[in-house]
Amino acid sequence: MTFEWGTIVKSINWTFVFNLINFAILLFVLQRVLFKPAMAYLDRRRERIAEHMTQAEASEQEAGELFAERTKELAEARERSLRIVEDAQKRAEEIVAESKGRAKQEADRVLQDARLELEQEKERMLADLRTAYAEITVLGAERVLDREIRIEDHRKLLDQLLSEIDEQTLKV
Repeated sequence: MTFEWGTIVKSINWTFVFNLINFAILLFVLQRVLFKPAMAYLDRRRERIAEHMTQAEASEQEAGELFAERTKELAEARERSLRIVEDAQKRAEEIVAESKGRAKQEADRVLQDARLELEQEKERMLADLRTAYAEITVLGAERVLDREIRIEDHRKLLDQLLSEIDEQTLKV
């Protein structure tokens, strides 16, 4: 079978050829007008998403670093506050011990003053008693002399009186 160009051209369905040409033109126009801008838009969008992802990763890393830094600062602040509390407790204990020492010294001083005052009062009372005993002795002697007693009796009476006074003084 030999085909001649004329017979081939007659047998071709020209509608099909025009449809093919129209489809090729449509594809060319769509590629130029629609497909290239759409692809460019998608590429730009992909780049922006990639940039946002990079920024998000950087922000996440920065947030992690900030979190670690804040955690470290918080731990340091806790340590400082614990040291401050410990120092305050030590100082309070020192103040309490110092106050106790001062109070004990003051109590000792007051007690010593009271003992001294008591001793002075005791001495004064003894002196008063001696004076009173001497007066009683003199009065007793006057009564004895009024009755004419011998010197030996007088001495016995005085010795007895002094021994009684000494015994009573010792009991006090």
